[in-house]
Amino acid sequence: MIFFKTNRLIAFFIGLIIFFTNAFAIAGPVKLSEIRIGRQDEKTIRLVAHLDDKNPCKVFTLENPTRIVFDFQNTQLDKKCLEKMPKETGFIKDIRIGEPVKNQTRIVLETTTVPSFDEAFYLSPTQSEKQWRYVIDLKQTESSPPPKKQSILTPISASTSAKQKLLKPLIVLDPGHGGSDPGAISVSGKYEKNLTLKMAQETKKALEKTGKYRVLLTRDKDKALALRERINFAHKNKADLFISIHADSAKNKKAKGLSVYTISEKASDREAQLLAERENKADIILGIDLSNELPEVSNILIDLAKRDTMEKSAHYANLLVNKMAKNVTLLKDAHRYAGFVVLKSPNIPSVLIEIGYLSNKQEEKLLQQQSYRTKLANSIVQAVNQYFDTIYE
Repeated sequence: MIFFKTNRLIAFFIGLIIFFTNAFAIAGPVKLSEIRIGRQDEKTIRLVAHLDDKNPCKVFTLENPTRIVFDFQNTQLDKKCLEKMPKETGFIKDIRIGEPVKNQTRIVLETTTVPSFDEAFYLSPTQSEKQWRYVIDLKQTESSPPPKKQSILTPISASTSAKQKLLKPLIVLDPGHGGSDPGAISVSGKYEKNLTLKMAQETKKALEKTGKYRVLLTRDKDKALALRERINFAHKNKADLFISIHADSAKNKKAKGLSVYTISEKASDREAQLLAERENKADIILGIDLSNELPEVSNILIDLAKRDTMEKSAHYANLLVNKMAKNVTLLKDAHRYAGFVVLKSPNIPSVLIEIGYLSNKQEEKLLQQQSYRTKLANSIVQAVNQYFDTIYE
């Protein structure tokens, strides 16, 4: 790449990125001031949301009861909107609106049947209508099949439309280490890389058995993967949740217990910091040192996604700790924070599970038992179920 051979050009491009990032930050969140719902014909209802500016919106459906949900990113709810709430009509029997997290506005429409929809677009401001209008047509279906969850990024341009099939959430499981990187070695000589693969395979089977999720493994055999490859795999497949599975080792042979990590530039304690450094340096074995922050700057809106992603990661970690506490031994303060490279995705909620200490004889023996790993896998599944049930409530 000739363009990156001079420091001057590098500084120029970095300057551009900083400029545009700051421009978006200065602009602040968009305000949603009004929602209108009306019949287009017997089976079609149109939703129109009025905003200061066009803004990304995620759309998905939920069941029990049947709902269609709109999440407007980087958006604040104007109080005027609550004063002029639209009334239920047709197959829409309840309308709710709120702010589940800071700078995110959610509209929930409870419906009698699962609606279908093909297009979502923005209408530009006019002389009579000063705001942007997000428009989507919902069509009533004849029956009510079990809805599937969907994640659509509504088009920023009114000239294009979002047309995607409803998809189940995708969970990427990441068995730690592999190939030339064995990871920790147990007191009986077992390799962490083999145990994490078994654990991931059993978790995949348990998740798929629910019929609610799609599941992929970053590796399905004993092969080496760079940390960057693991993250890129999750991004390429548009994962909704990333779970990295590891087993720890310590000088203190009495140390035992499961722990769950989420991202932090500052580790929660010295032990967590050392563990993160050890795991991150595993990439040097493959000739790539990724101990520093990944340079993912292709999307100038990246910072807007980070906060939401960190909150969702912590939410799943807390759910998982609660589920695991009923079945297995946990470390004190089991939800911990460290700068693991594999947790640095800016827009995919990610956790790293240390399922136990291979340096502890009793825990190593447990981890070699399929019945114990099944218990761990079931707890992971229960937490995943609760995560997707509650994150959009």
